[in-house]
Amino acid sequence: MPRLGLVSVAVLALVALTAAEQGFGAQSEPLPLTGRLIAAGELVGFPPDRVRTFTTPGSFLAAYQQSETPSQASRWAALLRREGFVAVATEDLAFKATDRGGLSWAMELRSAADAHSELLKEVRSDESHGGSSRFTVDGIPAASAFRLGTSSSGGDNILFSDGRFLYFIGVGWSNGGKPARSALIGAAQALYRRVRGHDST
Repeated sequence: MPRLGLVSVAVLALVALTAAEQGFGAQSEPLPLTGRLIAAGELVGFPPDRVRTFTTPGSFLAAYQQSETPSQASRWAALLRREGFVAVATEDLAFKATDRGGLSWAMELRSAADAHSELLKEVRSDESHGGSSRFTVDGIPAASAFRLGTSSSGGDNILFSDGRFLYFIGVGWSNGGKPARSALIGAAQALYRRVRGHDST
């Protein structure tokens, strides 16, 4: 399983956002970390299942980074601590068949700059895997996404940031059980509209 417990891998090209673009002021109500995950009905066919919150980088990586070597995981945990890791909430997205599944997570870091720093590291690391094809996600400033694998076995993934939060949503499949990409894109757009500009509690 690739980095970040992704069903494949997602990347985002960093673009500086103005406060107006992010909607700050228009949506300033506090929002808890678990409220930044995909909600029921946002990703058709993938109802939310198990939700967990990790308050240390090590516990998160131990749960979702099976492909990382111990030394790689240790270096990444140290970087997250330097970036002011606060917590990450994860949510497994169930599916009625066993040939596909999904994941949503939201990570809080110390600042927008730290979230951008982690985002850039994700981009560099994920692009090094190769074998990916990009697709576009309209309506989310600077969102970037790509498929890793094939139509018979792989995953579509989207990663974006807003303020000091980093967001991921992805679906993976095997045995040709590829879900419609439009559903994933729609879910990411709905999530962005819901969380944009919200502070934490």
